[in-house]
Amino acid sequence: MVLVVVDIVCVNTDIVERVRERVQDLGVSALWLSATHAHSTPEAGCFPGGAPTPASVAARIVQAAYEATRQAIAGEHPARARAVRTHVGDVGGRRNVPPALSPVVPVDAVVFERPAGPREDRHLGMLVVTPVHPTVLGAENRFASADLAGGVRRELAGDADWVVAATGAAGDISTRATRRGRDLAEIDRLAADIAAALRSAIAQPAAPAADDDTLALPIARTLSLRANHHAEPAGASTSDAPADPFAARRQAVLDQGIILVAERKSRIGVDRHDITVESVRLGSVRLVAIPAELYLGLGERIRTEHTGANVIVLGYTNGYLGYLPDRDAPVSYETVVSPVERGSGEMVVRAALTQLLELETLAPVVEGTP
Repeated sequence: MVLVVVDIVCVNTDIVERVRERVQDLGVSALWLSATHAHSTPEAGCFPGGAPTPASVAARIVQAAYEATRQAIAGEHPARARAVRTHVGDVGGRRNVPPALSPVVPVDAVVFERPAGPREDRHLGMLVVTPVHPTVLGAENRFASADLAGGVRRELAGDADWVVAATGAAGDISTRATRRGRDLAEIDRLAADIAAALRSAIAQPAAPAADDDTLALPIARTLSLRANHHAEPAGASTSDAPADPFAARRQAVLDQGIILVAERKSRIGVDRHDITVESVRLGSVRLVAIPAELYLGLGERIRTEHTGANVIVLGYTNGYLGYLPDRDAPVSYETVVSPVERGSGEMVVRAALTQLLELETLAPVVEGTP
């Protein structure tokens, strides 16, 4: 099982299939391709439901993914994986509620340790999953950048032999209300807060757990979701409190979304969108891949409603649907431009939970060290 994370806004299904085909000669039987969703990266055809990836970008992604996979296989080491979770304040908050109502952000990590036990100075590897849009840099930026995901990698580079930063259920979470600037210094400040919280959590004594060093191949299920043909009328309101300093901005963005949906009606032309949800068992950790910008609450439901294992949800992985809000989300830009009907998010949650139950009954395909 290989996970490749690309600093790109989205990965469409066409590029996922091309990368999977390209790595077959390396003996790879399963691969996930995930986007960090950094906005200061090349345009990748991010149209709701997915679009063809531009040829020049696609070629570079395929080659880079192949080379990264080849190097990872060449550098494989026996390891044990453990999940770590922490909560970080002042990093991200919900876009569509007043800032005072925004929660602290949960950050997950899979820490890979050497089987003989962790070295005090350095871990073998870390996969860090942050459910926050990595969009600190402003519209005036003209440089390609991994934004917050890159900042997390840099900040933790000294803690492990390798660090991969991915984006989780970030559909309604951003740095809009928490960032103090829109430059590299602010990226570094936020990344330092995330890293400090993770280091503290990793240093805590782990709860006793049964040895589980098995790996099972991913399981997948394709869902057919009804397209969203409901159009919000011009003048629809976000109903924000007047005291909320971001109310005017949210209303302006909502108005833009209503116009955008009206303009793209002729391009949609489908009644359903098919997406594939995948899950994998990695020792005591369960990873779930969702090809959408799902809301944080949906990701947390997948995590909390599956008991008995540590669940980490990856967004923007193996395809790109667009925004996936929960059923009760307030009217916003994200709910208006979502390509699927309300309730689709809950269908995805149920599919993921069914997969996770199935994972518990699967025999491992690899014994020993994942």
